[in-house]
Amino acid sequence: MEKNMIPHNCDKILSKVFLALDGELTSEEEIFFLKEINQCEGCLEKYKIEKSFKEFLSMKVRKECCFETLAQNIRVKLHRNTSN
Repeated sequence: MEKNMIPHNCDKILSKVFLALDGELTSEEEIFFLKEINQCEGCLEKYKIEKSFKEFLSMKVRKECCFETLAQNIRVKLHRNTSN
């Protein structure tokens, strides 16, 4: 290992899996994440499982419209809960 390299931290890398899968990492963070995830077989396996599960869900879940009154009622309840 080079002197300036930070040791691999599985918890730190795995905490970014969902951010990476959702496209929420900056390009610099993504480059670091991909480099790190490929250094550890365990981390890479967990990443692949989460990625496969997300792909599975996206094929099975479908977006459906609801009545506007239902959507409004949900917004009101969310607003009440977050205002407290």
